[in-house]
Amino acid sequence: MGYTHYWSHDAKLNGRRLYSALNDCRKIVDEVQRRGVILRGGLGEGEPQVSEGIWLNGDGEDSHDTFSFPLTGQAITDSIGLHGCIWDFCKTARKPYDLAVCAILLVLKHHLGSQIRIASNGDRESDEWIPAENLVKEVLGYEVMFRQEETLTKVQV
Repeated sequence: MGYTHYWSHDAKLNGRRLYSALNDCRKIVDEVQRRGVILRGGLGEGEPQVSEGIWLNGDGEDSHDTFSFPLTGQAITDSIGLHGCIWDFCKTARKPYDLAVCAILLVLKHHLGSQIRIASNGDRESDEWIPAENLVKEVLGYEVMFRQEETLTKVQV
């Protein structure tokens, strides 16, 4: 499938924690862009969105799958998987926007705890998640380390 990140989360998320996570995700997006990575919104167009969910991609040749973390609407219904959890993935192909995707997943894990589970084709031992961990610590002041978890996979229809 290529270099991909996976996550599943409970259908109902703690609103206060989610609000804090979105605020931190905005800071991550701003910092990644300040470092020269051009981020676009869904389908690689417009600006990245971090408000009623998160949608971002790379720019032009540096784009791949859109990272999508919707909070409402049809996209939520379409992503319901086993056990009633929301399941999704984003193939970044190690393109520059992968740093933002990994850091956002770490931020969501920090704030949502056991309500979200993340997995990846990358691993911490080969340093693929270390830049994102360092970014979160530098920008937000807290440490969160990537750990492979079992994501509750989507039912194939």
